[in-house]
Amino acid sequence: MVMFQPTAQLKIALTPDCNNDCPICLNSTTRSKNGKQSELSLNKIKELIDEGANLGMIGTYWSGGEPLVEYHKLLYLIEYSRQKYMLPTIVTNGGLIGAFDKYKNLNKSFLEKAGLYDLTTNEVIKRLKDAGLSRIYFSIDNNHSTLSKASSGVYNAVPVEVLTNVIGEFLNEGYGQKHKLDAIGYKLRVSATSSGSWSNSTNKILQTLINSLEMKLEYSSSQQTKVYSNTKGKILLKHLEIADIGDAASLDTNRLENKAIEQLFNISCPHFIERKNAYDNGKYHGDLFVDFDGVVYTCGNHAYPIGNVLEESLTSIIEGVNNPTKTSNFYLNRKTFNALLQLSSDSNVQSKAIGHALRLVNEKYPNLLTNLKTQCGACNNLGTNKELQKAFLKVYDK
Repeated sequence: MVMFQPTAQLKIALTPDCNNDCPICLNSTTRSKNGKQSELSLNKIKELIDEGANLGMIGTYWSGGEPLVEYHKLLYLIEYSRQKYMLPTIVTNGGLIGAFDKYKNLNKSFLEKAGLYDLTTNEVIKRLKDAGLSRIYFSIDNNHSTLSKASSGVYNAVPVEVLTNVIGEFLNEGYGQKHKLDAIGYKLRVSATSSGSWSNSTNKILQTLINSLEMKLEYSSSQQTKVYSNTKGKILLKHLEIADIGDAASLDTNRLENKAIEQLFNISCPHFIERKNAYDNGKYHGDLFVDFDGVVYTCGNHAYPIGNVLEESLTSIIEGVNNPTKTSNFYLNRKTFNALLQLSSDSNVQSKAIGHALRLVNEKYPNLLTNLKTQCGACNNLGTNKELQKAFLKVYDK
């Protein structure tokens, strides 16, 4: 039975290099580690785009590291994605697009390598737009960004005045609107990842940005999701909490989201909603994330590694999830994700499949959950911890 058929975003880590040193980096691709890890070749990425298009996926989603480090490759791949009718998205810290003053000079080596040093912010944005960029995410919080001035000497976090300049230019270029497809939605987005003792400093950074852009709150669906607008357009702001994954696994608990065991049982994940309730009347459902080392995950948070594109095709990996075989190195991960998909088919479970799975494990093996601190961390554990996976498969036993 075909239960896994991703048709939403093909997310690809374009490079492991970055201009920032964020202690919460999911990918563990901070500035201090630059040049130490390999990346996917251009030809391999083109193959992935071709295959994603054949699978009916709606878009490509470029992350890193910082994708603007590979600016010319990024431009080419945005154009190539468009040729394959896949709508491109970038997630960025914004620093290399809008650098100026001392901040620009301190990042000169990055900018020159990328071919950005002699370009203005407006020129960079126009070229991205002309290449076919559909949507852009900015990561703005107390780890990615700083209230320090561009003239202050800060170099490994992005000054808010740089971000104000960048986002203002994207608004000028017409990105402050919604796409006609729900799967793309707001074209200009900000994600702020912060919790615990870091929340106040992130809120100050965000409020400074909003005030500088002369934006007002237009709509709030929750404390986590808000829409701001000015005369030039709208921005979607999403507040996320810090999970103990990637580099954040070493942080003190007072900086992480605080989720007791019982709250883990209420984890709700959009990857497990019924397809008919997904984007655009169920047409676009489920992502794939390909990391710079070729490992494929069902989630951008590095949960559920299900294959490696340096060893097999996306089509083969998807088939492996639908029909797991013990010959694969990813058998247990695939078997676990397949079982979660089966569990989500229960009308009483659906998007809460992960929380329900953890509840089942807790009834018989509570000791396996005692060290789980956060929701995303718990999900990641179920996707990678073999002992927890075996326990879940044993108690589910379908």
